[in-house]
Amino acid sequence: MTAQATPRATRPVRRLRRPPTPRWFNWPRVVLALLLIGYWLFARALERIDGNLVLAGIFLPDLSTGQAATVSFSPWLRLLIELFHPRVLRHFIPIFVGWWLAVQAAVSLMQILYNCPDRKTAGEFLHRQRRDKVGRLELPYVVLPNTLESVREESILLRVGGPVQVVIPNGYAAVTERNARFLRVLPPGFHVLGRFEYLLGVVDLQPQSRTTPEPVSLLTREGIPVKAEIGLTFAIDPGDAPTPLRPFPFRPEAVRKAAYGGAVGANGKVSTWDGGPLGKAVGALSGWVVSHTLDELLVADASHDAHHLMTQAIIDKVWDKDGLLKDGIKPLRVHVGRLTPPDEVSQQFTEVWLAAQQKEDQLARANGTAELAQELAAVNAEGPMLIIQALADRLRQVQQEAGGGISGYVLAISLVEALRQVFYVSAREARAATQDTRQLPELSDVSQRLAKLEEDLQRPTVAFNPSRSE
Repeated sequence: MTAQATPRATRPVRRLRRPPTPRWFNWPRVVLALLLIGYWLFARALERIDGNLVLAGIFLPDLSTGQAATVSFSPWLRLLIELFHPRVLRHFIPIFVGWWLAVQAAVSLMQILYNCPDRKTAGEFLHRQRRDKVGRLELPYVVLPNTLESVREESILLRVGGPVQVVIPNGYAAVTERNARFLRVLPPGFHVLGRFEYLLGVVDLQPQSRTTPEPVSLLTREGIPVKAEIGLTFAIDPGDAPTPLRPFPFRPEAVRKAAYGGAVGANGKVSTWDGGPLGKAVGALSGWVVSHTLDELLVADASHDAHHLMTQAIIDKVWDKDGLLKDGIKPLRVHVGRLTPPDEVSQQFTEVWLAAQQKEDQLARANGTAELAQELAAVNAEGPMLIIQALADRLRQVQQEAGGGISGYVLAISLVEALRQVFYVSAREARAATQDTRQLPELSDVSQRLAKLEEDLQRPTVAFNPSRSE
């Protein structure tokens, strides 16, 4: 079985790779070397040096000029004598002097332009820029967001640009630029910055938590000031899920936006990217509070619902695609504290609530008092009839028991007993109908008077007089 040949159209096209160009080779150097060789040959031709005569004068000084011209020396030796003759080399004096002046001018320019402490530092920086490579024994700089400025002040290479070695720790990323233009995003690890590659900033990829240092002042729809604390947790948009090799993934575009997200404040200080998200959360909170009244935010029955709706409104505003996600920042959590009005507003709010409660209590009490008054009026209207009916029933019962003959003492005792029964029935109804304890002393006084009257009637020495009233 023979293998089928792969069709020509499906064969992968192999591109020939060009051999790598040596690091030292570049076209400006080649052109400059060619110009130098041409100028050297031009100076040799201009001076018209004869190598045979020079060599004959050195090695055969006794020969005449005509005889020395006939002596033949090696062509390579004659060429070396003609190229390195002092009359030819003197033409390089302006070139060497101009080169030295150019280097000194460049060093002075570096010292002034990049604020170098001395000419030696400026010369070393210029030499490194010309070599475009770092030393083998040079230690790299470890850069962090909070130490970048201090390290940059110590090294002119970080202030101006490479070549320099840097180490970015895990959990951070950096952004570089050249000639004030974005160049690349550096992940965590070891990197070599190229010539004039400036390290713009280092971005923290770990979750950040920010809370207002003091309660934020807000205004309700009525213009009443309230205060609240708010906190936000956020991070650079990861783009992908974390892995063991990349515990803090990131989107390069998000890191780039974060590096360029700073702004100059009113105090002249430059704010970083992690100061903006909390401001947007505060703005969303202010917009929610200003659209509601104080009663809607603080009423006891709906305060929990109002706080939940307020938090949800902030989440909808901050988590939206036009919110922090547009800036490459992913919000994680938000916390909103309790809304607190001023002390005088709280006192007034409490007084209004107490007045409303007292009004409801008074209405309830008035309704109960009206019902009690109706019952007492009915009792007052039916009271005399009940007393008369009770007295009549008691007298009738006593007459039946006595068989028609009744004494005054028995009649008085019967009347007092009837009054006692009527009093106890009326007292129980009054206690059940009202809770006013001010009527209790009066009821006790009536009960004591009845008990005293009964004791007087039961004494054998006291004669009963029906006309006497107690």
